[in-house]
Amino acid sequence: MEKFNALGRGTQLMLVGAVLLLIDLFLPWQDFNFGGVADALGVDASFSGWRGFAGVILGLLTIVLLAWIIVRVASVNIPLPVSTAMTAALIGTLILIFAVIKILTILGDESTIWSWIGLGLAILIAVGAFQTVQEAGGVETLKSEASSMGSAGGTATSAPAAEAAAPPAAATEAAAAAPEAAAPESEAPDTPSTERET
Repeated sequence: MEKFNALGRGTQLMLVGAVLLLIDLFLPWQDFNFGGVADALGVDASFSGWRGFAGVILGLLTIVLLAWIIVRVASVNIPLPVSTAMTAALIGTLILIFAVIKILTILGDESTIWSWIGLGLAILIAVGAFQTVQEAGGVETLKSEASSMGSAGGTATSAPAAEAAAPPAAATEAAAAAPEAAAPESEAPDTPSTERET
């Protein structure tokens, strides 16, 4: 419990929302009643939140979010190319987007209360992500991080160009040194021949 309390308020909201959303995804988001003879026999069909492309992506993103938070709670240091705030904002936004897509795809197809609860939990996760960003310094921090990542990509592309330019210079120096090394070798055979004549 101490480690949970050590987390920021935004991360706490994201953790609670992600656990509840993962449970909710296994509940029936759609419930079909076929009517007629099937209704008399009590036959109906229900589909969980995992059904469809958007549901699978939503479930996988929720698992990724939970794994990321659990790693943070366990104090395991995994180097990521982006900050905690950027990671939270990215995952939280993607979860909200795919929850909305999922709701839109099942709208009018006997959606249940669990689908709307799932959307509410996705909104809770997005709010937690926004609070995490605010705790890290706000949106301006994300903008400066994104611009520094862009400039770092530019220097990374210029570095190989400089390395590619270096080998010709080394080849020129080696070619200049080659005649100097070849000159003593050509003089060496002349010396023994003069000694034989005398």
